Parts: sequence; structure tokens; C-alpha cells
Amino acid sequence: MNTSATAVRTATTASYIQDYDAITELMNLYNEGVRIGSSAVMKPGFHQAATFYGYYEGTLLAGPIQTLFDWVDGNGPSSEMRVRIASIDIHETIAVVRLELENLQGKLAGEEGAHLSDLFQAIKIDGEWKLSQKSFHWHTA
Repeated sequence: MNTSATAVRTATTASYIQDYDAITELMNLYNEGVRIGSSAVMKPGFHQAATFYGYYEGTLLAGPIQTLFDWVDGNGPSSEMRVRIASIDIHETIAVVRLELENLQGKLAGEEGAHLSDLFQAIKIDGEWKLSQKSFHWHTA
């Protein structure tokens, strides 16, 4: 049985705060894009090869992030949407973010106010954070 331990380098407080703030800004771009119904606002936060997965109206949406961009543009504005960043988990060059969206409305979301749980993966490339994957769960009443 191997009882040796490996030391893990942890980020300094200052670098962790910088990473946390940068990731929060990515999420703010995403949130604002959904709120105003414009993928152009959120696109800079995503890596060009990012992917998208989740079920919408019982159908699996899966593929390139353009699927999300098309949905956001087609849905239009959702000015009454509420968003909470439930967690941000950072591990040096990767991160996982969980969002809770409530009262999402629009042409595709409907007027009742949908609730979604989103999971994002982010990666730090050349010192810049980019979203690399989004998965979601669309809650039903």
C-alpha cells in the first residue's frame, strides 16, 4: 500500500480572486445575452469549439455552441429573468459553474417563466478564461 502523499500547489488568494472575477464576468456576459435575447453579447465568453447539451421540450439539444446562440436569438428578450450563481469551483486552469435561472420567458421559453439549472465548464487558455461547455436541465412544473 502506498502511503505517500503528493503536495498540490494551490492558487494564491490574489490569483484565485482574479480567476473568480474573470469567470463571474463570463457568466455576466451569458446572463445579459439571455436577458436581452442576443447571442452577440455572450459569444465572446465562449471558446469557438464549445459544446451544448440539454433537453428542451423533451428533445435533446446537443452539439456545437451555435445551437445555444440560435436558441437565445430565437427566444428574444427575457427582462424579468432572475439568475443566481450557485457555485464556482476553480482548479487552476479549469472551472465548473452552476447557475439557476428563474422566470426565463420569451418566444421559445414561453410566458409562464421557466426554471433552468445550468452547468458550465470553463478553461483558462493563455491566461484568459473561456466557456467550453454548457449543459442544462429544464425544470418542469
